[in-house]
Amino acid sequence: MKLVEVDQIRLVQPGLTVLISSSYKGRDVLMAAAWVTPVSYIPPRVAVAISPERFTYSIVKGSGMFAVNVMDFKHVEAVYKAGTISGRDCDDKFGAVGLSKARGRVLPIAVVKEAVGVVECRVVNRVVTGDHELFIGHVVAAYVNRDDAYTTHWLVGKYMPVLYVSEGHFMAVDPSSLRKYEVG
Repeated sequence: MKLVEVDQIRLVQPGLTVLISSSYKGRDVLMAAAWVTPVSYIPPRVAVAISPERFTYSIVKGSGMFAVNVMDFKHVEAVYKAGTISGRDCDDKFGAVGLSKARGRVLPIAVVKEAVGVVECRVVNRVVTGDHELFIGHVVAAYVNRDDAYTTHWLVGKYMPVLYVSEGHFMAVDPSSLRKYEVG
């Protein structure tokens, strides 16, 4: 087998792609993010990696808050656009990508009205990882906006996650691929 040099990031994709939102000093921001992960059950914590070059970085750093907006694949074009338009150049990025702005249920930040689920977080730690900074957020609220899409987990077929592959390629999950195994 021939050894091929590859981009290590692409080996761990596709990954769930969400929209990160926040608010600070009268500015509401929105960005696409594929580098988001739970990092603790107790206490509940979620982390997102954001480049200091991104406009959202300064807003999240300044406010100390962010929301993870989980989007359905039917909004993949808006997710893509959110990853290509800078908030520096756009006063209303929500409108520019075709989404509606709402307010968080607990935190005073913008969230995406069309999101199937939202996780509101207060930043409790930041770790410089290289060219990105990992914002670790304590979950203060987590909610689903579509009762038909979630029970104790996402219902594949009712909710189609946005998965980012690379180079502008996105995909969803084929509901027929779902398998349930008993955990022993």
